[in-house]
Amino acid sequence: MIENKSLPIWIYKNNIVTENGKPYDLKKHLFLYDILRDWTPKQVWYKAAQVGGTLAAGIKSLYAVKNFGMDAIYTMPSQSDVNTLVGGKFNRMIQNNPKLREWVKDQDNVRQKQVGKNMIYYRGTWTETQAISVTSDLNIHDEEDRSKQDIIETYASRLDHSDHAWEWHFSNPSVPGNGVSKYWARSDQKEWFIKCSSCKKEQFMSWPDSVCKERMVFQCKHCKAIVTDDMRRSGRWIKKFKGKEWSGYHISQLMVTWKSAKDILETYENKPIDYFHNFVLGLPYVGEGNKLTAEALFRNCTQDMNNQERVVIGCDSGIKKHYVVGNKDGLFYYGVTEDWGEIARLLTRFKNSILVVDAMPDITGPRALREKFTGRVFLCHYARDRKTMQLVRWGKDNEAGNVLVDRNRMLQFVVDEFTQERIPLQGTRGDWEKYFSHWDTMFRQTELDSLGTPTFLWESSNGMDHWAHATAYWRTGMNKQGGGDAQIINDDTFMGIKKAPVVGYDNTWNPLDL
Repeated sequence: MIENKSLPIWIYKNNIVTENGKPYDLKKHLFLYDILRDWTPKQVWYKAAQVGGTLAAGIKSLYAVKNFGMDAIYTMPSQSDVNTLVGGKFNRMIQNNPKLREWVKDQDNVRQKQVGKNMIYYRGTWTETQAISVTSDLNIHDEEDRSKQDIIETYASRLDHSDHAWEWHFSNPSVPGNGVSKYWARSDQKEWFIKCSSCKKEQFMSWPDSVCKERMVFQCKHCKAIVTDDMRRSGRWIKKFKGKEWSGYHISQLMVTWKSAKDILETYENKPIDYFHNFVLGLPYVGEGNKLTAEALFRNCTQDMNNQERVVIGCDSGIKKHYVVGNKDGLFYYGVTEDWGEIARLLTRFKNSILVVDAMPDITGPRALREKFTGRVFLCHYARDRKTMQLVRWGKDNEAGNVLVDRNRMLQFVVDEFTQERIPLQGTRGDWEKYFSHWDTMFRQTELDSLGTPTFLWESSNGMDHWAHATAYWRTGMNKQGGGDAQIINDDTFMGIKKAPVVGYDNTWNPLDL
């Protein structure tokens, strides 16, 4: 029976140690006790950084595969993350524990392990081929909010033929509606309740009420007495909702005894606010600049007319080509087609127009257009987080017809300009609802680089972000068509003027009529 399989007791009886050879201390991690013995098929953990969640998941996954006879897939955002996690943590932990060495074959392999008669596969989430190569009974998604969400969905199809179809999701959350927050909303939402030794009232630790800034201590939210480390350690999980299919746990750094109130306050003072919420409080956060809201975008709508001169077309390629059309006076049209001929007709219709198009994944169509419309078609290559102030670099000589763009900074630039009402949209809110649906999937999340420095990354919750990228390509083209250069696009003006003029919506033209 599942109820009889107590992982904490197994850890104690087998003297399990960590990757560093230190005893796995459940007394210090008492909040993990119930999590380790929870065999609910569907689980979600809202977790802060540095709370021991990944090591717990590593032990729990090996135990589940061996004792329940399930094949499993364990994902991290990228294959590089997989190599670091499995090679640097899981493999060392297996080597340090005789019982795990007895269970696990191919102990040094970072991509898969045979555990008893079953397999656990370690995969990244950046290519679909990794997601469709094996079947699974249990999917475990670590750092899900930093993973590609559409690939996570593809992994779910690997459970279709399983009698188990278990799935566990855990991560530092990013923004509401993305990653683990989708499952948290369907869970019982357990919080770690502690009891104040002074007023005897139970409560869970929360910011800012549980921290006294003046005394730099944790405090009771009711009587303001000091909350000791022993009180924080000796809590219990209490469900917010009953009868839910998903078992959910919220683990914040306010709970863990190796983080002091001083540590929490210093992080609050010195790190970005979204970092503090995601990595310290273990909560999603939407702040200014983290998402383009409907209100911000639709404030750009106008009924005035656009002269449709010096036009730039931005196009996100693929089986379907999503495009936007505009000039320095804003965007006046957007659409989608499966035919490169329609894009060619746009270039023909607007005599002096240029096209900036995604260089991947379809290279044949864009290159054919570049040959046909000499000097007017540019293949855009995203460069991720380059440490340079140069946002756009146009190719010269042998690289003519190419443009290199800093992906995240350009998307941020466009979001800021919409927020500042610098990109007029000709038409009504109803005209641009479908367009906004792609921006609505976009969110800015904070991640840590190799030095532990917070950096930001724009991602989509479901991969439907094509018109957002088409707009980034259009904005790149305006850097050239507007007569500017890479420096102009970095200052606080829009094409050299403080505010784009209010322009109009031309509903007399449709590219399908060409």
